[in-house]
Amino acid sequence: MATDIEGVIEEVQSKLDIAEIIGSYISLRKAGRNFKACCPFHHEKSPSFVVSPVKQIYHCFGCGAGGDTISFVMKHENLEFMDALRILADKASVQIPQFKGSASGKSRSFASMLHRINEFGANYYNALLIGSAKANEARKYLIKRTLNADIVAKFKIGFASGEWDSLLKFAKTKGVSATALEKAGLAIPGKEDSFYDRFRNRVIFPIFDVRSKVVAFGGRVLDDSLPKYMNSPETDVYVKGRHLYGLNFAIEEIKEKDYVIIVEGYLDLIIPYQSGIQNVVATLGTALTVEQIRLIKRFTDNVVIIFDADQAGEAASLRGLDLLVAEGLFVKIAKLPQGQDPDDYVCKNGKDKLLEIIQEADNLFDYKLKLLLKKLNPALSEDKTKISSEMLPTIKRIENSVLRADYISRLSKALFIAEDALNEELSKIKLDYSYIGEVKKIKKNLDISPAEKIIAGLMIEDPDIAQQVREELRSEDFNSQEIRDIVALIYRMLDDGKIPSAARVIHNLNDDHLSYIVCEALSATENFVDREKSFKDCMLRIKKDDMICQREKLTGLIKQAEQQGDDERLMGLIKQLDMIKSERV
Repeated sequence: MATDIEGVIEEVQSKLDIAEIIGSYISLRKAGRNFKACCPFHHEKSPSFVVSPVKQIYHCFGCGAGGDTISFVMKHENLEFMDALRILADKASVQIPQFKGSASGKSRSFASMLHRINEFGANYYNALLIGSAKANEARKYLIKRTLNADIVAKFKIGFASGEWDSLLKFAKTKGVSATALEKAGLAIPGKEDSFYDRFRNRVIFPIFDVRSKVVAFGGRVLDDSLPKYMNSPETDVYVKGRHLYGLNFAIEEIKEKDYVIIVEGYLDLIIPYQSGIQNVVATLGTALTVEQIRLIKRFTDNVVIIFDADQAGEAASLRGLDLLVAEGLFVKIAKLPQGQDPDDYVCKNGKDKLLEIIQEADNLFDYKLKLLLKKLNPALSEDKTKISSEMLPTIKRIENSVLRADYISRLSKALFIAEDALNEELSKIKLDYSYIGEVKKIKKNLDISPAEKIIAGLMIEDPDIAQQVREELRSEDFNSQEIRDIVALIYRMLDDGKIPSAARVIHNLNDDHLSYIVCEALSATENFVDREKSFKDCMLRIKKDDMICQREKLTGLIKQAEQQGDDERLMGLIKQLDMIKSERV
């Protein structure tokens, strides 16, 4: 068993195939020695995401994302390093020892600290709900909403008292600082370096990530005061659009039933869950994001959205669901009776009646078309245009050509319009994905010499080449600062007797931009016919470029010395320039 962190990383990565790991998250297509796919980190129609089993890296030529197996899992699941490593170590049957100073030892990461504080807060609020006289009204409210003790315990529902510093005072007795609570979103700065509790006199609903770690909180008032609901601010462990409430509890049921039910609020989820409908998640009142949809897609391709009567009657509510279609999910809409939410409906009618509504749900195309035909008259030209302008963007997002053709045919019959006319309008539609919330593209550095990239890639692939480059070039001889950093790291590895590899270099750099350049450098060496000639040509280019750079620098310094009348310095600089000019590459 490996006893150091790098040893564990290498053992894990040597036992896993990056194509198999990434293929368990997204669909990969063989392309020569590599695999290709549409990038999971930004929206695209043509695949630019490449996975190399030989080099054990992935690289998107569109957004610049790149890295190894661990960085993919970190990015895709929004995990910190040690958590991603543990997931992969389990798959590889590799045991992770307790490393001194690592994220699993005494010195924990900032994100781990936030998780511990959130867990501390959840336990405090839950204990207050169960055992404090101050929580009488909160307990009555939950009983009225038919929540039992088991479900309260499972979801760690709690209560925040009306005092301004109840949590702060308790935290102080346990050695948790006010600043730490603020970082976790549980305290708010006041005047003169003071703090006060964010949540007061509210029922508290902890928000969990997919690994059941508490990442945030939601609080509901017990009276008519506003705001009715208050949520945690975004932190290093909580970004609203990346989590779905209750998903951690629903994963197994979603997999088993092969569909997920999406509702809006905390109790919309908890009451059906308590009744036995457990393949359910909640958006907490926000529009679905691409990150949330891709989270769902890991477990199923089938979605049922439960709308109340007000939502169901709004075409605008349905427009937001087109993103689900664009990501390849099959969407159905279930409509509840007027004035009822999922929790009300289950309490009054039981889970079987809600399941009947779910089973009778229409697919998004049929539901949307029925809604529009009720509001508009397809016999009128103006209304035909309105209906088609709502329906065609949905159809445009459907990847399956057969399904798309079927929907065009059905829309044609409903509107009494020729299919050719609808297809012509369909071809004019330019879809706007600006609202998707894509992962921010990594800044590309277009000033890096191709020769420098190629040499860096060859050094990572071949330790003999790395050693040869070291004998001929210093890291400072490279013009690009990014390549200098990468080469300097490789040189340090050689000094330590370590063999450079893509995984090792990426792990030690710990920088998204430099990881992108490493992947780009490795991609640049992909199709060499004569590697030795390419190596020699690139080395020659780098040396010539370095010499030109030195000449230009010295010429500038010489002009400066002349202007300053510094004859002694001037003669020394001229001598250096003459020496460089006399050198041959």
